Amino acid sequence: MNFGAAMNFKDSAWLAVGAAMPLLLLAVWLLYDRRQKKALDRFVSPSLRTKLTRSVSFPKRVMQRVLLGGAFITLCVALSGPLVGFRWQEIGSRGNEIVFAIDTSRSMLAPDVKPNRLTRAKFGVDDLAMRLENDALGIVAFAGSAFLVNPITLDHVAFRGSLNAIDTHTIPRGGTNIASAIEVATLALQRYRGTKILVLLTDGEDLEGDAVAAAQAAHKAGLIIYTVGVGTPAGELIPLPPEEGGYVKDDAGAVVRSRLDEPKLQSIAAAAGGFYVPLGARNEGLDKIYESAIGNLQKHELRSRQEKIYLDRYQWPLAASLVLLLASLCIGTRRRGAQLAPAVAARTPVRAMVALAAAATVLPLALAPLSSMRAADAPGTPGTPGTPGTLGASATSGSGSLPKDSRKPLAEFDSGTKAYRAGQFPAAAQAFQQSITQAPSSAAQRLAQQQDAYYNLGNTLYRAGQATEKSAPEQTLTQWNNAVRAYETALQLRPDDADSKFNRDFVKRKIAELEQPPKNNSGSGPPPPAPKSGGGGGGGGGTPPSRPPPSSPPPPGQSPPPPTPGNAGGSGAAHPPPPPGSALPASVPPGSSQMSPEEARELLDSAKGDEHPAMGAPLAASGADNPPPKPYKNW
Repeated sequence: MNFGAAMNFKDSAWLAVGAAMPLLLLAVWLLYDRRQKKALDRFVSPSLRTKLTRSVSFPKRVMQRVLLGGAFITLCVALSGPLVGFRWQEIGSRGNEIVFAIDTSRSMLAPDVKPNRLTRAKFGVDDLAMRLENDALGIVAFAGSAFLVNPITLDHVAFRGSLNAIDTHTIPRGGTNIASAIEVATLALQRYRGTKILVLLTDGEDLEGDAVAAAQAAHKAGLIIYTVGVGTPAGELIPLPPEEGGYVKDDAGAVVRSRLDEPKLQSIAAAAGGFYVPLGARNEGLDKIYESAIGNLQKHELRSRQEKIYLDRYQWPLAASLVLLLASLCIGTRRRGAQLAPAVAARTPVRAMVALAAAATVLPLALAPLSSMRAADAPGTPGTPGTPGTLGASATSGSGSLPKDSRKPLAEFDSGTKAYRAGQFPAAAQAFQQSITQAPSSAAQRLAQQQDAYYNLGNTLYRAGQATEKSAPEQTLTQWNNAVRAYETALQLRPDDADSKFNRDFVKRKIAELEQPPKNNSGSGPPPPAPKSGGGGGGGGGTPPSRPPPSSPPPPGQSPPPPTPGNAGGSGAAHPPPPPGSALPASVPPGSSQMSPEEARELLDSAKGDEHPAMGAPLAASGADNPPPKPYKNW
């Protein structure tokens, strides 16, 4: 194996594509950035845009694009097929030895077959040689004498070069001596074993020698001769070169007309065990020889030859392209550091791996009726829900920035997560209530955390109500109604949250099923709960009439009404409502020209991806005696 040779390429056109790739990618990225900036300028004020996009790292974004451009360039190099080094390989083939004897006398210039006899014969031999790619081929040119122009070889490129070089000047001596051509071909083939074939292409005008006797002698030496007639029996005048003009004349001065001598060619072929065919306008004669004779001959092992095989090294640039592509996907475009909210810092490849591991762990719970819990905003920390029995409002303030103790709600959120996974739903609900009410702020990150807490609060309350569904249905109704209110509040913070909508509708159906009286009044089941009318106490199952329905948002500036206190998991511990003065973020009043923070956050989410991952810990379905309702939404 030799690596000293210079690099070659199979298709160098791909190198030009790779050279133009950086300019093309640069133009595409500039156009994309310009259109994205115009879209943000149209809907978001400059001050708010700066605050919402501070998590994007410009150096990382440039580095990601540089890596992606390098991946495309190295891919183009791989497609060009780089060849580095070579090795010698012994090439052997099975076939037969075939010699073509071509008449190059001046009579072969007769134009009775177009353009002339010699040119038509060369075309026919070239077409037949393409079908004999595994055979060893040779050429004998003859006129008044014969000469082995191309020795028998497996190199078909050299064979075609010799074939194209043949003309009427190849043999200086004029005339036609077919016998000499047969003798030279016999000598060329005598050292080869197996079947030896001679294909004789001529017009049959044998002016010298005894061709039939030579054919008989050649056949005794193991040679088979197939004769091909070139020309027509009517014949044609033989033109002289253009500089001389006129036609060939004999010694008496008469113009010579060359005719195809088919009987002579038939006798030569019969004497050597072959047959005669006319060449034809489309080389039909040579095709017949191949199909009837040469193609059916038993082949033998021919001589081997050494061939230089260049080594294809496309794997190197292809591997580099894949590495660069993976690096561009893993580098991310978000800043790291304490100046960012934990939710931003969490968007790392490490968190993606943790999420995959968590998904594999909780896969048996994937058939739960409700959607999964929301994750905490700290890196690598799974999230959970809010408070049992008591529903607090989302605390907002006009500060517009996160307070110094913004990490305390995250700690409460994480403690609620651990309690939820341990099945301690009252403690989980209390922790989520603390996460909601502490560190009030209208910052986009804080609002997203509160929305997650309300969503998880609804899941926790539903779980707590499941524990008392058989023993204390009224208490279950209280918990489930509070869960519905939690989902409603989460939807007020993010109206397009499909998970909250689905879970809210599911819990409502469960409430309706529980409120229906049993079909058999003589049964031993618990009495049906009282219909929703009036204020329910600690264990009441209805919604106070003074409160708005769960689906209606609270008035601007007023916190949502606290739900009826209830016990989580049958513990009997009631929790106070949130502190007064806290209110949910109201929607933007009609005619306002300034977007609210949550609307700006939704617009940013559409541009830079969802910042709200699923925790992967779905609520388990109820027991076998309480099958999930149908239709069942499974995700």
